[in-house]
Amino acid sequence: MKSAISLFIILGVMQAFGPLTKAGGGRAGQGGSPQASEAVAVIEGLDPVMLVQGREVQGDQKIFVIRGRFQYLFANAENKALFEKDPERYEIQLGGSCARMGPPVGGNPDLYTVYKERIYIFGSPDCLKVFKAAPEKFVEPEPSAARAAATPEALKRGRSLIEKAVAATGGAAKLDGLVSYEENAATMQSRPKGDVEVKSTLTVVFPDSIRLERVAPDFRDVSVLTPSDAFTFYRVPRTMPDAVRAERSRYFKRSLLSVLRARNATGFEAAVAGSAKAGDTSVEQVAVSFDGVSLNLGIDPATGRVLSLSYRGRGPDGTVGEVVQTFSDFREVGGLTLPFKVTATHNGQPFRDQSRAVESIIINGQVAPEAFARPKAAQ
Repeated sequence: MKSAISLFIILGVMQAFGPLTKAGGGRAGQGGSPQASEAVAVIEGLDPVMLVQGREVQGDQKIFVIRGRFQYLFANAENKALFEKDPERYEIQLGGSCARMGPPVGGNPDLYTVYKERIYIFGSPDCLKVFKAAPEKFVEPEPSAARAAATPEALKRGRSLIEKAVAATGGAAKLDGLVSYEENAATMQSRPKGDVEVKSTLTVVFPDSIRLERVAPDFRDVSVLTPSDAFTFYRVPRTMPDAVRAERSRYFKRSLLSVLRARNATGFEAAVAGSAKAGDTSVEQVAVSFDGVSLNLGIDPATGRVLSLSYRGRGPDGTVGEVVQTFSDFREVGGLTLPFKVTATHNGQPFRDQSRAVESIIINGQVAPEAFARPKAAQ
């Protein structure tokens, strides 16, 4: 999600993959039941409870739990009960995505390793090899303690800067009155034979319907996320797996317009967190958290303009680190002042897939409902 300013460059580079685990409750069953026959046995039939303890013990085909499309076998009823009591601990992590690359790259459920008593799967043997060499680079550490509470002064200053950013962007009435946003942009991607230009059209109908179409010399694809559906379209429509949908939703929330529009939401918190540089300009960092996401905005205290947005995320090689987007070339469109250039880095290195030049923006234009409908046939 990278643009309603930065919304969907990550969405853009994602490729579709087949349904993985569903983030709902598990199902217990007996061998030979319809549910069991449709599910995919994982980790070569080993008992996951034993596996996270460092022991490879084959599970009994008559003792199992199904989570989404994954079937977990257990050596005994006691281990099955442990799994059902705390499935998030024992099941395959990251919703079945490749632990090196993250969503949307799917993992092979029989290509696995255990790290810190968690099971991870991989899209290829090379991904497994790279992960095992330095797993700490690919897995976010679990929070060991709650984040220190911001002081009243930091919260007051943070809120003041957010309101100043709202004014600099066009004002509360314009931001909160947004109905739709369309952005046409260009991004360069590397190919074995050289760079190619990827054209993208991002359409957002607020608050939460998003469509991204990308066109390059060698492909055309579409991603759609709405409250009632989520799918990708490359030759044929495919349902977006839950892990991918959740990841893309987080990216949407991290986009600049989404952050500013969420300022009055329950749980929204903004606190000053020190000074930094955005290009050659000194900015105040404002740590923002709401609805399960955390990020920093770099706000010019003199103008209120947001010049950077940063968060922890995956880079082009899959490692988790600091993603920084720097905004420039601000122009007025439909009463809003928005950046037409985004330059991104990951751990200080250029991140081309999230860097782009915006060619045009349409504010509150008409959007046909069919734009978010699942295609019935190849286009």
